[in-house]
Amino acid sequence: MRLSPQAGETLLEDLQQFKQTYFEESGEFLGVAETGLLRLATATGKDVSLVTSGEATEVDKTVVENLVDPLTHMIRNSIDHGLESPDTREANGKPRTGTVHLSAAHRSGRIVIKVADDGKGIDRPRVMQKAVEKGLVPAGTSLSDEEIDNLIFLPGFSTADKISNISGRGVGMDVVRRNITSLGGRIGVYSTPGQGSRFVLSLPLTLAVLDGMVISVGAERFVLPLTNIIESLRPKPAELHGLVNKCDVMMARGEYIRLVYLHALFGIPGAVTDSTKGLVVLVETEDGGRLGLVVDEVLGQQQVVIKSLESNYRRLDGVAAATILGDGRVALILDIAGLREMSQQAGSPVRSITH
Repeated sequence: MRLSPQAGETLLEDLQQFKQTYFEESGEFLGVAETGLLRLATATGKDVSLVTSGEATEVDKTVVENLVDPLTHMIRNSIDHGLESPDTREANGKPRTGTVHLSAAHRSGRIVIKVADDGKGIDRPRVMQKAVEKGLVPAGTSLSDEEIDNLIFLPGFSTADKISNISGRGVGMDVVRRNITSLGGRIGVYSTPGQGSRFVLSLPLTLAVLDGMVISVGAERFVLPLTNIIESLRPKPAELHGLVNKCDVMMARGEYIRLVYLHALFGIPGAVTDSTKGLVVLVETEDGGRLGLVVDEVLGQQQVVIKSLESNYRRLDGVAAATILGDGRVALILDIAGLREMSQQAGSPVRSITH
């Protein structure tokens, strides 16, 4: 896809004007969160400290307006269900004051908001018990830790034994997920017993400036967010290994990393299919995982203005947004977490590896 230079200049001018009109820094919703935390801490009798970071991160004003309720629910959940009482924390060798960390940052062409606490973590046996009692899960069902954690997002789910102004009102994390999904986003939960829980919201940006790396796959051009890139390399055949009926992996930095062939995920003809003849770009996902993206070439670094696909076209799996390159081409900005999900669901193709 190409645009004339005149059309490209006009569009970029419109986008910059849009940014000035509709964007603001995330400090506003971080401030709203701090006010809510102080009220909840008083109501629960717990000592709570709020740590914020990323206040200068630019966020679409519409996104900010729709984040107030989800953030309120998440902070309520962290204080009421996550943090222990001061006496319990002290008995367990923790500071009497619990900490809730709220952060905002740009990653993979999206706004990523994290709400983390240093509390007791998700009580998985109790969550499972409540889910069975409410008929949400059949008795005797075996679930992984991740599946149990995600039960908290089911409509009406609560571990509270009695109704109060804070818990047990029949609304909560299901409302958070529904609101985030309505914005084209997703939410994940990560919990360690005795250490705390972390909720990660990933939302599309309507518009922002992103430092990216332009890559080629066949005749197509894509942009990878620089913040996700670890390095690019051309693997040797001895570093590649095929898992039977599963996927290819490569040895890099002392660990096996799953290879994802972009030409296969997006159905692109004429691309390099042998990673030893193309390049592998090592990238890091939001939760610290790593992938090796097989591409034809790395064309160079470029700062791009991004435009949300959700508001102009529709949501595409593995794609965060779009941009216009200097030559007038429209390039898709890839969503690293989305690529991982696509490869896991579809099963990344296995190239025949010989040594």
